[in-house]
Amino acid sequence: MPFETPDLLGPSETVPERLEREQFLLRPLTPDDATLDYDAVTESGERLHGTFGPDDEWPTGLSETQNRVDVCWHYKEHQRRDAFTYGAFDTEGTVELGCLYVQPTTVTEYDAAVYYWVSDAAIERGHTDEIETACREWIATAWPFERVAYPGREIPWEEWPPAGTDGQ
Repeated sequence: MPFETPDLLGPSETVPERLEREQFLLRPLTPDDATLDYDAVTESGERLHGTFGPDDEWPTGLSETQNRVDVCWHYKEHQRRDAFTYGAFDTEGTVELGCLYVQPTTVTEYDAAVYYWVSDAAIERGHTDEIETACREWIATAWPFERVAYPGREIPWEEWPPAGTDGQ
């Protein structure tokens, strides 16, 4: 039996493709971005611990090969409409400034769970607040979700998933 995951969006719903701002571009992460993604992840290292959970040590020990596999998996998820990963890139497309993950959740109170991080380069350029604000506004206005969870941000990790759910 083939592996099946339900679409995060229904077949008639449009997947938002990009968000352009003066200082950055948010677009789907592709296999061609693997090197830029690896550079952003490894330069930001320990600061990214806890992005996906309180005990999450990612990206500790991440190899360039494993990162390429992860990026390709995110690309395939996007094609399948299972989940969506976007890279935030400088306007020249030469530096990754962060990532945004729009993922399904089995927590019935929410339509999706959203995670994001910014790279050290984004911090150095002073783009952190702009990227975070733009991502949240984009999720609120361009996506068809009514209830979005931001675990580890608006929802403390100790409250995620909510009691009585089976988690993600």
